[in-house]
Amino acid sequence: MHFLVQTKPYADEAIESYLLRLARDNSYDGYSELADILWQWLVEQDHELEGALPLELSKVDVYHARQASSFRIRALKLVAQLADVNAGDILALAWRRSNFKFGNLAAVSRSELTIPLELLRTNNIPVCIECLEESSYIPFYWHLKPYKTCHKHKTQLTSQCRECHNLIDYRASEAFLECGCGYKPTSSEQLNDADFKIAFALASSNSQKIVGLIPWFAKVKQLDVSDADFNRAFVDYFSTWPDGFTAELDLLTNNARLKQLNPFNKTKFNSVYGRVIRDGQIAATSNRKNKVLDEIINYFVELVGSNPKAKHPNIADLLLCTFDAAVLLNTTTEQVYRLHQEGFLNCAYPQKKHEQLRADSHVFYLRQVIELQQAFAAEKPQTKKQFIAPW
Repeated sequence: MHFLVQTKPYADEAIESYLLRLARDNSYDGYSELADILWQWLVEQDHELEGALPLELSKVDVYHARQASSFRIRALKLVAQLADVNAGDILALAWRRSNFKFGNLAAVSRSELTIPLELLRTNNIPVCIECLEESSYIPFYWHLKPYKTCHKHKTQLTSQCRECHNLIDYRASEAFLECGCGYKPTSSEQLNDADFKIAFALASSNSQKIVGLIPWFAKVKQLDVSDADFNRAFVDYFSTWPDGFTAELDLLTNNARLKQLNPFNKTKFNSVYGRVIRDGQIAATSNRKNKVLDEIINYFVELVGSNPKAKHPNIADLLLCTFDAAVLLNTTTEQVYRLHQEGFLNCAYPQKKHEQLRADSHVFYLRQVIELQQAFAAEKPQTKKQFIAPW
C-alpha cells in the first residue's frame, strides 16, 4: 500500500493538519475515512498497533497517547513510509511529552520548543482566513491559547462561525476553510496590538522566553489565558518589569511588619509571601533560565542586606520550608538535607533522634539560605547545583 500523492509537510505545520491534507490529497473525504483504512492496514503490518492511530483527528497528536505513545510513534513512522516522506519530518510536527516541568505543570515539546501542556487549545482552533487562502494548512502556533492574531497579516484570528455561532475547529469539521455547518468563515475583527506582540513572539525564535511567563502570570493574577483581555494585561505588566512585581513584594513585606503577631524567627515565610517561590518555578525556560525567580532572589538578597542580623529577629529571619530553600538554592531537597547535616544550614528547632525533615517543614532561616545562595557562583549553562558530594 502506498499513497498516490506524496504530501510533503510544512516545517511549522500541525500534525493534525498534515494528516488531513494527506487524506484530502489522496481523494479521501477526510482524515476519519483514511484512519479507518489505516487502522486495518496497521494491524496487518504489526498486531501491536491496533488502535495506535485514533479515528478522531483531535486525538492523533503523540502527547494524547500517554502510555501507548511508543505505538503512536511507530504508527506515524509507517504512515510516513506510505507517504514516501522522511519519518523524522513527520514526527517533528507532533507535540510529545517532556520530562521538563514548569513548576508543577506538565510540559510538551515540539522540535526545540518546550511549552506547558495547558497552553495548547483543546476545544477549538481559530484560523487566519488570509493565511488559508494563500496556503491551505494549519501552523502549529494557531493551537496555542495566547496566539490570537496572525503575525503575518496583522488580523485577529477567526474563532467563531457567524452562521451557527459554534467555535471553529478544523479537527472536527475536517476542513480548513469551512465550518462544520458548511459555512465559510470570514474575518472582520480589529487588530489588538497586545495580541500581535504575543503572536509575533510565539511564532519567532523568542517563543521559549515567554511560554513560562504566560502561565505564571495567569496563575498569580488568577486569569484565564483564553480571555480576550489577557494578552493586554500581560504586555502591560511586563512592560514595566520588574517594578510592578517588586511593588507587590514590598506590599507583602510592609503588611507583615504591620500585622506581626509572632517573632519573625518563628513565622513561616509562606504566611507572609504565600506561594511566591513555588509559583515562580512556572516561569522557567527549558534551558533553566527564570527571570521571575531571578527577581525573587534579587529582592530577598536586598531584604536580607537591609535587615542585618540583630538582637531582635527581623523579617529576614523568616522560616523557609525545605522545598522553597531548594528552589532558592537551585538544588534538590536532598542537597538541602545534606547542607543541614554538614552544618551549612541551621535548623530552627532541635531535631528528635532519627527525625526526618519533610519538604514542607518550615525549619530554615531565610537569612542563611540567601547568604548561602550568594556564597556560590552561578553556573553557565544553568544546572541544578550540587553543594555537597553524594554519599
